[in-house]
Amino acid sequence: MKLQFGQAVLCLAVVAVIGMAAVPAAAQFTNNARPARPDVTLPTGPARDVILRSCTACHGIDEYGYYALDHAGWDEIIERMKTASSGLVQSAVIADADKAILLDWLVEQFGPESTPFPREYVPRVLTEADFLVDAGAEAILAGTCEACHSLDRVQEARANEEQWRSLLLAMIGRGAALPISDVEPLAEWLARTRGTNPTN
Repeated sequence: MKLQFGQAVLCLAVVAVIGMAAVPAAAQFTNNARPARPDVTLPTGPARDVILRSCTACHGIDEYGYYALDHAGWDEIIERMKTASSGLVQSAVIADADKAILLDWLVEQFGPESTPFPREYVPRVLTEADFLVDAGAEAILAGTCEACHSLDRVQEARANEEQWRSLLLAMIGRGAALPISDVEPLAEWLARTRGTNPTN
């Protein structure tokens, strides 16, 4: 019982610390649009067990995608969470072994070489004029993506709209010459033509 309470407090502390870095609510809901969020996949193995045991009872894991930190940076965040006041107690506890597992996974997935998801981005509402036809979308892809890789990756991939949006923003972060105004129309077209729904 004591262990479960400590884990619950840790979850509350995680939410509190990460929430301090969030953008203002007014900025998040411009044009009544829901802010885009990172698409983070729950890992397999020991890291999965630690996350399910210590984190997801209170919040999702997409928050991790907002950061690109080295071992020391992630360790500092975890230490702050352990000492952050939740309103119930002054600290939360995570076992050293669990912390080591979580740290290794965080650095591997969201280390300094990764591209953090931009907090400032808010999807705009598309008008009828924004929707792309196949030829227009394919021209954008050819003019942007092929500078770094073949279009086979795009042709073979399947994802929902939020996943496509996350990928497009990550590519811009890595230097893709895609105007930010093209992100929403392209994400919508990709989800429509290369989404996750069965085709037959």
